[in-house]
Order: sequence, then C-alpha cells, then structure tokens
Amino acid sequence: MTLEEKKTLVQGLFAGADLSGVRQVIGVNEGDVCYENNSDGHTAEKEAALKNVTVKVRAMLLLELMKRSGIGLDTKERTKVCRVAAMLMGCDYKALLNTVVEGIKLNKATHGKEVELVNNMLDGLEADFRLNLG
Repeated sequence: MTLEEKKTLVQGLFAGADLSGVRQVIGVNEGDVCYENNSDGHTAEKEAALKNVTVKVRAMLLLELMKRSGIGLDTKERTKVCRVAAMLMGCDYKALLNTVVEGIKLNKATHGKEVELVNNMLDGLEADFRLNLG
C-alpha cells in the first residue's frame, strides 16, 4: 500500500484523534503528503464511509494494532489499554472498557460493510490480520 493510502486509512478511521502512536506503528508521519486522487480507486464515497465507521469497528482495529505492537489486552491491564485507545479514538474510556469487558462483537447486519471496507484497506497494506464478524 502506498504512503498516501496509509495516511488515508489513519485519517479516516481516527478523524480528530491524536495519532502519533498509530502513525509510528504503520509508518506514516504527520508531514507525509497524501494526494486526493489515488490510483487504487479510493473514492470520495469510500472516504465518507470511513468517517462513519462505528466505535466498535474502530476499537477492534486499534486494539489489534496495539496488540501487535506489544500493548495487548492480554499483556497489560485492561483499564490502561482502554485509556490509551479511548484517547486515540476520542471517546470515553469507561464506555470503551465496558465494551471490552463485555466482548466486542461485530455482526454482519450492523458492521458488515464497515468491516469489509476496513479489511480491504488492510489487504492493501498487506497486513497479516483482518477484522472478523461474529
């Protein structure tokens, strides 16, 4: 995946959040150039859809990225991990912690299109993981 595509992924999924840690993990810096017309067919429609990805889908992706960088729920205290994730996502950590404790479950009816969009972007990054429904 090109640098522009990586930046688009970060911008769309975590609009308005402090992304310095995520940028470091996927190798995108603040000053990197992102062109509006991507050669991969990334359209304004896809861009708009990324801005509406639900908190659950964002949380699943961010928690997976954190896990792969050594900050997983299985290795650290849940509260601390959820505080960091909530800060990056711009949401309340207590609500995120409750969601994590209950178990984040993504269903096809509610999250199917979002998960497909995110997984397509992960495929473009040649990531070794995908988000799963169920």
